[in-house]
Amino acid sequence: MNKITAYIVLVLFVVVFHFDQNAHSASSALTEPPSDMSGINEMHKVLLKKNSKIRFGTHADPKVITLGPKKGGKPGFKPYKGKHSLDIDMPLDTPILAPIDMTFIGFKSNSAKKKKKMKPFDDLEMCFESNTKDWTGMIVCFYHLRTSPLMKGHLVNNECSRIENYDIKKIAYGEGRVFGTMIDVIFGETHKSSRDPKPCQAELGKQIKRGEVIAFSGQVGKHEFSSIKIKVKSDKQNPLMLKKKAQGDIYLHWVQPAKFFYWKCFTPQTEFSEGVLAYPFKCNK
Repeated sequence: MNKITAYIVLVLFVVVFHFDQNAHSASSALTEPPSDMSGINEMHKVLLKKNSKIRFGTHADPKVITLGPKKGGKPGFKPYKGKHSLDIDMPLDTPILAPIDMTFIGFKSNSAKKKKKMKPFDDLEMCFESNTKDWTGMIVCFYHLRTSPLMKGHLVNNECSRIENYDIKKIAYGEGRVFGTMIDVIFGETHKSSRDPKPCQAELGKQIKRGEVIAFSGQVGKHEFSSIKIKVKSDKQNPLMLKKKAQGDIYLHWVQPAKFFYWKCFTPQTEFSEGVLAYPFKCNK
């Protein structure tokens, strides 16, 4: 293979790889693959192994994805209707790391001692907004969390403990902003919690640096995992939000986290190119 042919092959590889991973139009600094691809998505192959301690679970329902690749890829577990997150199986109380610099903007919790035959039912959700130019206005939420250092009273104060039985019709504790499939929930405006959220001592407004521990993973019955869901700001309107006349920012779109972004393992010495996210857990290679 001569130099010209090799160069053409390399260009085609980059174009195809970029289109497969990040075929989207979003308000982001990431308009092309990182100049240095070393370490990019290197944990994906580990996350697909069945015997890995941390591994990919079910991806989001393609029908709610309105920006970027519709399907999340392997493993091909069928999502429930309206699922807007990526499940990541991991041992209970695995530290969840901030994938990017961001601000804590809201939480809700229906964590219960039981939901029917499932004991316990960890259902703490926390949402953050990117405060970097890489992903302006991007929303990152985690749920099925056990607890968080950003909520000093959670599972400590009796007034911010697990409820006895899970109740889908009520939000036990909630404050700030969280995001559902078709609605942006603002406590005090569009929703209210059943109980006073103040004893949870949520540090809303706190700025978090990439790699900081923001929470610990939970469990539902015997299933130990947490879920991540991300809404990306775009110059395109969200057609589902328009069709459903849903409440919220019509320029925010649910994406498939595993396919939409470029990911890299975090260490304090790691350099991140613009737009690249840190895996939300410590990498064990």
